[in-house]
Amino acid sequence: MKKTGLICMVMVAIIVLSIPFGISGCAGGPDGEAEEVVLRVGSTRPFSTTNKFSDYWYGVLSGITTHDSLIKLGPDMQPVPWLAREWHISEDSKTFTFTIVNNATWHDNTTLTAEDVKFSIEYYRDRDPQAGWMNDVISSVEVLDGNRVRLSLNRSYGNLLTEFMTYTAVPQHIWSGVENPLTYNGTDRIVGSGPFRLESWDPAAGKFVFIANANYFGGKPKVDRLEVYVFGTMDALVMALIRGDIDTWWDYSGEFPNTYIPPLLVSGKIDFAFATFLGVPAALGFNDQRSLTNNITFRRAVTYAINYSQIVDLVFGGYGTVPTYGFSPSTHPNHNNTIPRLACNRTMAENLLNSIGVIDSDSDGWREFEGAKVTLTLLTRSDSISMLRSTEMVASDLKAIGLDTNIVALGSAAWRTRKDAKNYDLVFFRGTPWGMLMHAGHGSGYFDSRRTGAGVLFNLNNAEYLATCDARLATAIPGEQAQLDNKLQQLHGELLPGIALAWIESTYPYRKGWENWVVDHIYGGVVNSFSWFTVTRGQ
Repeated sequence: MKKTGLICMVMVAIIVLSIPFGISGCAGGPDGEAEEVVLRVGSTRPFSTTNKFSDYWYGVLSGITTHDSLIKLGPDMQPVPWLAREWHISEDSKTFTFTIVNNATWHDNTTLTAEDVKFSIEYYRDRDPQAGWMNDVISSVEVLDGNRVRLSLNRSYGNLLTEFMTYTAVPQHIWSGVENPLTYNGTDRIVGSGPFRLESWDPAAGKFVFIANANYFGGKPKVDRLEVYVFGTMDALVMALIRGDIDTWWDYSGEFPNTYIPPLLVSGKIDFAFATFLGVPAALGFNDQRSLTNNITFRRAVTYAINYSQIVDLVFGGYGTVPTYGFSPSTHPNHNNTIPRLACNRTMAENLLNSIGVIDSDSDGWREFEGAKVTLTLLTRSDSISMLRSTEMVASDLKAIGLDTNIVALGSAAWRTRKDAKNYDLVFFRGTPWGMLMHAGHGSGYFDSRRTGAGVLFNLNNAEYLATCDARLATAIPGEQAQLDNKLQQLHGELLPGIALAWIESTYPYRKGWENWVVDHIYGGVVNSFSWFTVTRGQ
């Protein structure tokens, strides 16, 4: 990874915790009174309501502020106890038993019980259309003695813990009377059990105010007041950060644009934290229904044509590395470090194309196949600068070996429609951190031909691959998971449904004076559930 000299000098406290909670403290004021610690966070994500069920982005924000999940994914990529202080999984991975903490309360001072957890799971399963997978997996939910909740599954499901990291508990006494959670607008919809309670949301001003929960079961956060400001553009957010109007930036599973780092450095008022991005910021997928792109030799030739180092340098400012054929970054559990890195070798690319009859027969500089000039349709996103620039660079690389291209750049909705219709040869997409963890992990959810979804390519129907996905989903035994994780990555390199174009280092800016952040880019860089109990503000 390349960094400027100034950034290399930045010292950042990165704390990895197995249990996130601790007793908070704060600096004394001028009269010996505790000084209120206010953290001001900027974001460009759109918010429309404080109903966590109907507003995706507020649902994400509430998951690190007002609402708690049973477990969380720690910065070391291992499950961390949260509302569930411990859990047990049966050998057949069909029974999951969670022991709920005894001292949690809702923000209205009602005790949070195992009955609330049971209700929440059943409520998501039965009422939330985005949790439809639970109907296929969860057979029954029971409350046992000792504040325990037992889930019995219809089939073995090894990814249940990961799935449950994204679902937060809701109070039964409020939601039991709500038939449709997506349309509920009662003022009590904001009640959770989290480390903060929502005090106000001003849509016109684009401002949230959260107040620390003094009765939180994990201890009061070190931040007394959390203010989240919504900006229309990154330009406006960065200027606010330089001026001191905000202290840091938040985005869920996103990357801070490296083009904004120079002005932050010049200001002299910003420090930076770094972490390897768990997702894939730019990737290329192949259409399995076209006569050339369904040919593995042709796909391998394309992989040799691309200058990956140039993409890392020019698109991501040198903040990254060239990926391997395994697709998922090295930060993922059970990373297969035996898989070779992608490499630009245009002689190899040309030889492979020649071997399958993709040749320049008339010496005009363009290759033909079965008598027709090859022109590849490259489908990409016009609303993602990094993806669009990566596409343009790949198009240039392909033309260097005689393959003409036609770039089709569309907004996300139109991109999705054309992607689902398989109206392309090569498609450019990104893998979010959670997307990389979903299904059988390691990006398999993007390629499994049986899958559907906004970013899913469903372009790999290989029997061995599908069987490996199924086997991985059927076990929660760590040793078996490791073997299958390694095999999935190996098959990505052999079958080539898609390749990562870059793995990157995420950069998280914050105002000087703040220290002891936990860096966790799944939940929002330095702004996350773990930082509330470690971050400190200097004088």
